[in-house]
Amino acid sequence: MTTASAPSELPFTLTPFRGELFSSWLLRVAAANFVSIDELMLGFQSRYPEAPCPHSFDMGLDPQFRKLMAQFCRISARTLRSLDLGARLPGPGRVLIRSFRTPPLRCPRLRVKRLGYSFCPTCISEQRYVHVRWDWTFPVLLRCHPHQIPLMHGCPVCDDDDPLPFGADPNITPILCSNCGADLIGANPDSTCSQVGAAQIVIEKLYRDALYGRSSRVALLQKATGIQFRRFVDDIFQLLCWYPSPALPPSLTDPRNEHLAFRTTVLETVAALVVDATSSTEPNGAYLWLRVLSLLSTREEELIESTSELWPATLSGRLHSALDQYGRSRLLGSPFRSTLFRPGFKYINSSEFRDLGAGNEVRV
Repeated sequence: MTTASAPSELPFTLTPFRGELFSSWLLRVAAANFVSIDELMLGFQSRYPEAPCPHSFDMGLDPQFRKLMAQFCRISARTLRSLDLGARLPGPGRVLIRSFRTPPLRCPRLRVKRLGYSFCPTCISEQRYVHVRWDWTFPVLLRCHPHQIPLMHGCPVCDDDDPLPFGADPNITPILCSNCGADLIGANPDSTCSQVGAAQIVIEKLYRDALYGRSSRVALLQKATGIQFRRFVDDIFQLLCWYPSPALPPSLTDPRNEHLAFRTTVLETVAALVVDATSSTEPNGAYLWLRVLSLLSTREEELIESTSELWPATLSGRLHSALDQYGRSRLLGSPFRSTLFRPGFKYINSSEFRDLGAGNEVRV
């Protein structure tokens, strides 16, 4: 497809799957029409120059863009709205999601406008056509909920972080990495994550329930909402993911920190903080909080104290107690501390916060 030959409507259209990302659906539509998503968008923009150019294909889509894209793809605009991640998540606020590593300036799969993802080898072997589920974009979720196995991030052979052949039929063709051709269905998730603690399983369940807007055992944290709980987990997860653990081999502590073994260690600490907060006895997790605080500069202490206003009150209270004990001492060691780099609480490389339109939230 070229800008000169782009039709006003695509000859082939596809219905989105339940729970599919918008960008995943668009990649499948492009494949069905024998073009790349980059070529598809060039053709769309040539036919509908008035359409606003989206910053992201998966979040915050302009209504006018959705309307014209629906016309171009011969599908309901209401259906396309349901694929927007902002429409799926309950309530406004920021959310921690995956992003791709820095893509080339001219990427045929337009990674710069898409969310990153993990995937379940068993899921994609059972899908009618290969696509990405929306809950695969959250780095806190380490396991596939239906199959209870670790999610994979990237190709196990070439490590490309966008390996899925969108639209392929597992019943007809092997599901191979789009970059190197490695078998993705036969790949084994990291075996180091096969043993997951009970507390970590609970945190994942609470977090998943919060994403879906379901009521759950988050009530253990007094009157906390799912959004408050999700924000706490996102903030602590983001912080700890920046700091490699000396207990892991160097190969598992690269700056991306995508490895399941490392993220499992991070989630274990998050779970321990939550378990401590639900205890009716005197706080015994002060040491855990002090290890977290030992990572922070003075400015970052102010940031985490500010953002904790959006956490469940019990967890925020435990943080404030730890801050009172911490003072200015920096002698306590942390398993996450690294002298090689200290990029700070506000930043993370392969995951990022996306704003869902909160008007009065505390900024960090």
